[in-house]
Amino acid sequence: MGRANQSCIVIGAGIVGSCCAWHLQRRGMQVTLVDPVPPGQSCSFGNAACISASSVIPYSYPGVIRRLPGWLFDPLGPMTIRWRNFPALLPWFWKFWRAGSMRRVEAAASAQTQLMRTVFADYDAILGSIGAAHLKRAGGAIQLYDTEGEYRRDHWQHELCARHGFTKQRLTSAELKAMVPELRFDGGVALLSSDWHYLLDPAGVTQCIAEDSFANGTIWLQDRVDRVTAAKDGVSLRTESGRQLRADRLVVAAGAWSNSLARQLDRTVPLIAKRGYHSQIADPGVSLRCPVMSMSRMFVMTPLADGLRVAGTAEFAALDAEPDYRRAKVLLEHARHYLDGLKTHSVTHWMGQRPMMADSLPVLSASPGHLNVFYAFGHGHYGLTQGPTSGRIIADMVCGENPSVDLSPYRLDRFGRS
Repeated sequence: MGRANQSCIVIGAGIVGSCCAWHLQRRGMQVTLVDPVPPGQSCSFGNAACISASSVIPYSYPGVIRRLPGWLFDPLGPMTIRWRNFPALLPWFWKFWRAGSMRRVEAAASAQTQLMRTVFADYDAILGSIGAAHLKRAGGAIQLYDTEGEYRRDHWQHELCARHGFTKQRLTSAELKAMVPELRFDGGVALLSSDWHYLLDPAGVTQCIAEDSFANGTIWLQDRVDRVTAAKDGVSLRTESGRQLRADRLVVAAGAWSNSLARQLDRTVPLIAKRGYHSQIADPGVSLRCPVMSMSRMFVMTPLADGLRVAGTAEFAALDAEPDYRRAKVLLEHARHYLDGLKTHSVTHWMGQRPMMADSLPVLSASPGHLNVFYAFGHGHYGLTQGPTSGRIIADMVCGENPSVDLSPYRLDRFGRS
């Protein structure tokens, strides 16, 4: 392929789309990046900032459905549903439940491991190239279980991770105290997961990647694509502002909004917006060396360049539903439970739409019906983790090269007609 003469439009300027644009531009493609908001200002802005390579267990697994009622009816619980939207969500939850057999859990863990094995190297390749390596920190993460029983309940997950090469060290009370002196934690289980890094500014990293691509020729267009068609001689797009765009190839990396485009080109998939919240504390009065995640309360505390981010919760609602910032304030209550001396006088709240597939695996796929269309969405909680890796894989596909992984688990058509 004469790449220098080939054009490609990437829809979506989150971490995944920005990395797709960066890799494609580096391969000589003429790239246009399109999004209604600036790079890194949607879901990539407010995530937990963690690159969690060992997070290979899918969110549906044997027994998880039995835990849902307890989560849903606990005002401090990690999950809630907007009940007026529940009927529309039922087909997704059916597929989510079907994905939770142990056979499918093990297959999903293997598929995630394929992607996770190179996430640190893929980040280092981009950040080193653009002079932003200082924005990524290593050192692992601490995972907390409030009780020994909760740890035993999840022990099978740690064993499955270990079989894929991700091991965790159980910390003594003294070791934990030395690592996080501010932590109030007695009688539970603390684990050190060394296969985690984190970013000091996830939105800033996404912006740096996109801006480096712009500096080298990628065109930026702030607009929303509302119509797309594909033919043998190229793709055509229309935006909300009335612009008409044409290119040789197209990458759909629009996160939770990707189904509206996939429907026009191929088919929809079981993708929903699993909404997440964070509370950002500008002057927390405590200093963490690394991310701390409560496995009992399902949230993460991450030290960033501009304060402490407390992120988590899962809210199922319509894509256009208004945020419920009580979910973010719940996170502050959880943080106070663990951190002595936490100050919360300067706090901002945020909500974002995680693009969640029923089987917890992303779509990294060529179009079943069009040789010039490619998909990169549905990463759920791991878009930040897998963004550079996904960008490299998509660039391989767009440029007609063989990716280094088996792509069959991530195919758009793996669910059949939706």
